[in-house]
Amino acid sequence: MGFENDILSMKKLLYKNRYFFVPYTIFLLVCGTLLLLFSKTNLHILSNEANSPFFDSFFKYATYLGDGAMIAVMFVILLFTKYRYAFIFLTAGLLTALVVNLFKKVIFHGMYRPSKYFELYESYQLHLVEGVKLHSLQSFPSGHTATAFNLFLMMALMVKNNLLKFIFFTMAILVAYSRVYISQHFLVDITAGSVIGISLIVIIWLWFERWNKNWLNHSVIRHSEH
Repeated sequence: MGFENDILSMKKLLYKNRYFFVPYTIFLLVCGTLLLLFSKTNLHILSNEANSPFFDSFFKYATYLGDGAMIAVMFVILLFTKYRYAFIFLTAGLLTALVVNLFKKVIFHGMYRPSKYFELYESYQLHLVEGVKLHSLQSFPSGHTATAFNLFLMMALMVKNNLLKFIFFTMAILVAYSRVYISQHFLVDITAGSVIGISLIVIIWLWFERWNKNWLNHSVIRHSEH
């Protein structure tokens, strides 16, 4: 009975947020198809050639929305909204960081980032964005992408407006793509990062739904009023 309730809760969650999850599913299918048909280097070259001064500047700053510091910032903001939201986001964010670092620093520590990979194995000269400090190792998966999907899926789950849900999906994709654009990651890295980020938010959200603690529905502001 408990398992059936979990499945039902997940179905409801996916349906209510279909304006995030449907385009995300399309994104996954497109990425999966591209990764099956082309090498990661060819895909990166294709992306790298589509550059402009405007996009250099835009993606250079957009990528900061995936910084780990966003977990702390968003947690504090959510404390003023609802404790439930704050602790869902913090738990998922910390677990995401743990999983990403396990892959990056233990399992796939030696995987080269695009700049180092092209320096060693390819003759193609990458277009690099000025002012971006490039890393050499720990390419898989993309931690910024995982954090961005944590952040923007959480925001999508909190609002009822379908247009906003889609906008939050778009913002997550832009942050993810910024990692490829500035040559910090390959497409496969951001694809995996997105799966990790989304999966853990969904799991922790459903887990917290089991907790019918009244205090979780309060906030810093609501408590201060009492």
